[in-house]
Amino acid sequence: MLEVSTILWISVVMQCLAVILALRLIPETGRALAWILISIAFLLMATRRALSLLQQEGYLQNSWLVAFSTEIVALIISIFIVVGVYMIRRIFEQQKNDASQLKKLSLAIEQNPGITIILDTEGKIEYVNPAFTRTTGHELEAVLGKGPDILKPEYTDELTLKRLWETIKAGGIWRGVVRNQTKDGGLSWERACISPVVSKNEEITHYVAVLEDITKEKEQTEAFEYMAMHDALTNLPNRTLFFNRLEQAISIAKREEKTLAVMLMDLDDFKEINDSLGHHVGDRVLREVGVRLGEVIRSGDTVARMGGDEFLVLLPFTNEQQCITFMNRIIQVLKKPFALESLSVEIGASIGLAIYPEDGDNADLLLQHADVAMYTAKNSAESYSRYKKSLGDGILNRLELASDFRAAIEDNQFLLHYQPMVNVKTGMADKVEVLIRWLHPERGLLYPDAFISLAEQTGYMCKTTTWVINNAFQQLSKWKKSGLDLDMSINISVVDLFDLGLPKLIKRNSQYFNIEPSRITLEITESVLMMYTQKSLDVLTTLRNIGVSISIDDFGTGYSSLQHLKELPVAELKIDKSFVMDMIKDENDAVIVRSTIDLAHNLGLSVVAEGIESQEIFDILEVLGCDYGQGFHIAKPMQAKQLVTWLESSSEFCKRRRA
Repeated sequence: MLEVSTILWISVVMQCLAVILALRLIPETGRALAWILISIAFLLMATRRALSLLQQEGYLQNSWLVAFSTEIVALIISIFIVVGVYMIRRIFEQQKNDASQLKKLSLAIEQNPGITIILDTEGKIEYVNPAFTRTTGHELEAVLGKGPDILKPEYTDELTLKRLWETIKAGGIWRGVVRNQTKDGGLSWERACISPVVSKNEEITHYVAVLEDITKEKEQTEAFEYMAMHDALTNLPNRTLFFNRLEQAISIAKREEKTLAVMLMDLDDFKEINDSLGHHVGDRVLREVGVRLGEVIRSGDTVARMGGDEFLVLLPFTNEQQCITFMNRIIQVLKKPFALESLSVEIGASIGLAIYPEDGDNADLLLQHADVAMYTAKNSAESYSRYKKSLGDGILNRLELASDFRAAIEDNQFLLHYQPMVNVKTGMADKVEVLIRWLHPERGLLYPDAFISLAEQTGYMCKTTTWVINNAFQQLSKWKKSGLDLDMSINISVVDLFDLGLPKLIKRNSQYFNIEPSRITLEITESVLMMYTQKSLDVLTTLRNIGVSISIDDFGTGYSSLQHLKELPVAELKIDKSFVMDMIKDENDAVIVRSTIDLAHNLGLSVVAEGIESQEIFDILEVLGCDYGQGFHIAKPMQAKQLVTWLESSSEFCKRRRA
């Protein structure tokens, strides 16, 4: 049987051991301090009990000291118990708050629309949120313990992945864009933020990756970039992308000492297709041209749309002979008829060629010189032309003239000349042809061949025609008031033929100047006649309905059919001067002239022969039954005052013819 004192001392020792154990547990748990206080309280209680028992056994004789010490100990015990209980309560409350916060954090991660992935230090997946499953198609159970390679990070470039791991392993935060593969094989883009989780000992325990799916945003950005670099109509590269590729090709050609070629192609008569058939048909033509060009180029070549009806072609590592072969292939592929509305049309093209480094050592110069060569081809009988230094001066001259033409209308630099048209039977001149001239301030008097094509190409043709008609009616009115009664023939362009405002212009001038529309004949060339459509037919029909006559100029040089002559409201044929001038020397020309006169009369049309250079030709035309004639033998074009003087003496011409 143990003695009381031994039991007491064992109790004290046990309480001391409890305090020591609690102190050892301080680093492990926040509850240690509260348990220490409670343990000390129990130690003091044991001490108080020991003192009381020792006193009872007679080991302690001083009752006052025992009483005082036991009361002090009791008070301290009470304080320690109260503080300990309070601290334990605070611990429980903190644990409750921590649990609540942890639950909120867990819910936030679970419901976060962005992907959240937690990996261990070896890169193995420990947790993924539901957004991960929705985006990738992989379930949590299928990816636990696996590495991020399940998302096929090889679709992200190696340098990006290398920098990613270097950053987070060094304790930094990595931000960037990665491309992953979904379970069904699709590819997605994610904006990622990956950061390490560091313990109190500053050791990395985990990695947390938060990813935002930006696939749609990326696709929109790529779409905008594509649109910025490609033509919306044909889906071909545009001028900007072509220029970038050309600069890159020049750098490569320079480094490897190779040549490359740049071609600029312009479709022939495309404006007439737009004007006659409508822009929607013109757009179809441009798309089809783009497709056909794509069929003839090599894999490393580039076809681009410059704008309008102009296309660019880049041929790396190509010499002149290869370019000629290629240009011939383009011409051939365009010869295949285009089905447009009810018509089948062949599209011609003019191609300009410039070769690096001979024709230019930079992108700007090559494009400029290809442009010069293209204009040369367009103004010649050839379908293509290579740049030569001598071509530049001619093109520059044409560009300067085009620039001056814009000011010519505003500054009223034009004037009209009139060439008499004589009735072959009577020899009397009762009709004149109006011919425009440009009195250039520096170049002097310019004839239509020098600037009409410029007017058509620069969009000023309608304004030019309006100026001619207004001034022609004004002059006709002056002659009428002075007692000179003449009919007038006015040339119009193919552009005017598709202008619905032309009949209104004629009618307005007719009413204002009190001139009968029947006094007016509008001349269109036979080549223009071949391009007529419903729109142009409507214009011609409206003109006929108000009394205006239509004449086909340069007849015999085109390919108009009897069906065209039957369908169109034509009143007159004008035989081209090339047949009339040589009809004495060339029997074939004489046959053409005679046949044309017979054909016209059989169709109920009058005939005008131009290019009469001698009395002998005039006499033959009279025998053949030609209605009207004009040419230098009769009179050259002249200004209004000179014409009046000539008309006063025109009876002498009639007398000479009769003699």
